[in-house]
Parts: sequence; structure tokens; C-alpha cells
Amino acid sequence: MKTRRILCLARRVVRQIMHDRRTVALVFLAPILLVSLGAILFRAEAAVIPLGVVNEDKGMTVPMAGTMAMGQLIVDELTAGGAFTVVTLSRDEIDARLRDGTVQGVILFPADFSASLAQKGQATIDLRVEGSNPTRSLQITARVTEAAIKAVAGLALFGSTSQTSGETELPVTLKTSYLYAGESFDTMDYVAPAYIAFLAFFFVFLLTCVSFLRERSQGTMERLLATPASRLEIVMGYIGGLSLFALIQVAVILFFTVWVIQIHYMGSLWLLFLIVALLAIVGVSLGILCSTFARNEFQVVQFIPLIIIPQALLSGLVWPIEEMPSYLQPLAYIMPLTYANRALRDVMLKGLGLAEIWPNLLILLAFALIIVGLGALTMRREVA
Repeated sequence: MKTRRILCLARRVVRQIMHDRRTVALVFLAPILLVSLGAILFRAEAAVIPLGVVNEDKGMTVPMAGTMAMGQLIVDELTAGGAFTVVTLSRDEIDARLRDGTVQGVILFPADFSASLAQKGQATIDLRVEGSNPTRSLQITARVTEAAIKAVAGLALFGSTSQTSGETELPVTLKTSYLYAGESFDTMDYVAPAYIAFLAFFFVFLLTCVSFLRERSQGTMERLLATPASRLEIVMGYIGGLSLFALIQVAVILFFTVWVIQIHYMGSLWLLFLIVALLAIVGVSLGILCSTFARNEFQVVQFIPLIIIPQALLSGLVWPIEEMPSYLQPLAYIMPLTYANRALRDVMLKGLGLAEIWPNLLILLAFALIIVGLGALTMRREVA
């Protein structure tokens, strides 16, 4: 083994990379971009959760203290904690507000809430949560329980707790119900829709970029451009061929996740396949577009930190879009992965159908058509 030969080869590699300005820029700019996005997202303050309150508690009369409403004391404790924005509702508004996202949970204090605490030392809070995000549901449940215990802890009237079979019973208990999903759904069930979309999009994009680049580097594309076939026809032909393998890959990811990993889902399995298949077509179109700007496989890989990873960070896979800093949220809505994630979660976690999610599918289709057109316009006759 000769050190001189090794050094000569190393110098050749360095010169080759230094002559590729895009690669040099990627070495410096891509890490800065991704680290900055990560720092902004993970250092962002936790969003305040909107919590609805239906307070029908009539209170109770305490000797020498007058009327005391425990429901209002608990609401004051929730407000003081800073984790919630309390929204006053009526019974008739509960389901509508949970569905449109105005509130993430609703607590209902019955008329005899304070009286029940005074007479029995026990009372129940009816808590209703939206449920599609299990982590948030657990957070709401825990904080409401904590606020209720704090509100009654300092009152002598509730200073003692009852003992049943050696176990201490809390003076306030929660009766939790879910609008969507339920107790059987866990964090993986919430992450799975976005995870499926990301994997399908990533692998399809990579497969298309490499395959289309190979056609160009072997001269096939130059020969096709010399035929009467238009650029749009060529792009559509490649999309048709590559989409077949993309759909096979999508089917493997989706059905393995559902049947082997046993992810819970509420909606139609075939509708899930339709969503991911449409996203795959977007991935194929984007792969063809990006490959026209690459001269080799190494440059194809450069698109991953510039196109794929930012979509993973900003499309709701890692961080809910509504909890991102306001100046990052517009970027999320120009990314196709955002709409696929939203549609998949609506079907898998909420059980919604085509009538409810069609706007997201229409946007994905629009992305595909626009990218196909751009791919046809940027296709070059010469071999790179």
C-alpha cells in the first residue's frame, strides 16, 4: 500500500468536488438550514391549548363563607396554570366546537357539582376530548385532574379523602369521552399516517430520480427527444411506468403498517391507499423534475436535505403545524406532504370519508399537474 497513491486519489476527489459549486454550497448551506429549522421548532414555546368549559355548577352555601362554586374555582386554576385558553361554551356547542378545532377538549360541570362534593366528598367532571392526538388528550386529562385537585386541596371541607379497600379516592374524578379515536389509540397511531406518507414520498422520489437520471445518462432521453413525441408525452410516459412500481411500494408500506404493525385506523383502507397513491404520483413527478437538474447520482442525493427533510420537519410529521412559529406556517402549506398527512389523519384517526377530505386530494392533484408541466418545460435535449 503506497501512501503517495492514496494521497493522489484523495486530491483528485477533492478537486472534483471543489469544481462542483452546488456540492460545495450544499456542504455549508444544507446543514445550516436543517439545524436552524430544528432549533426553531424544538425551541418554540408549547402552544396554549384551547379548552372549552360548560359551567352549570350552581355552587353551595358554606357557613360563614357564603356561596362557593367549585366549578369556577377549578376553571380559575386552569386559567392560572397558563396551559389552557378557556372558552365558555353551552352544551349545544360541544361537538361542533370539537369538530372544527376551536377547542381541543371540553369540561362540563353539572349543576350539582359543588353540592356533590360537599355532601359526598366526591364529584365527577365530564371531560370530552377531540381525541385524534392521543398525546394531547393525555395532557389535557392530566392537567385538568391536577387543577381540580389543587382547587379543592386547600379547602377544609374537602381535606379528607375516603378510603376504599385501602386505596385513597380522589375527591374529583374525570369521566372522559372521545369524539374521535379513543383510549385504544396511542402515540404511534397518531404518528403512523404522517410516517406512512413520508416513507412513500421519500422512496418514490428517490427511485424516480435515479431511474430518470439513468435514462438521460445512457442517451435514451436524447433519442426520445429526437422522435415526434413531445416532452409532455415523454414525461407522462415515464410517470405511467414509474408509477406502477411506486404503487407497489406504497401498497407494501401501507398494508405492512396496518396488518403487521397493527396500527389502528377508523376509515376506509382503500381510501387510505388512494391518498398515498396520489402522493406517490406527486413524488414521481417531483423526482422527474429534480432529476433534470442532476448530472449524476451524487447530485440526486443532494436534493434529499433540500426538498425531502424540510417537508418532514414542516408538514406535521414532527411538529403540529398550528403549533409552529407563525412565520414558518406558510411554508408548510406549499408542501404536498402537508395535505397528504392531513388527509391520512382525517381518515385513520377521525374516520372521515371522501366527501370530507376531497379538498386535500384536489390540492395533491394540482401539485402533480403543476410539477409535470414544469418537468416537461425543463427537460433538456442534450445529455448532461
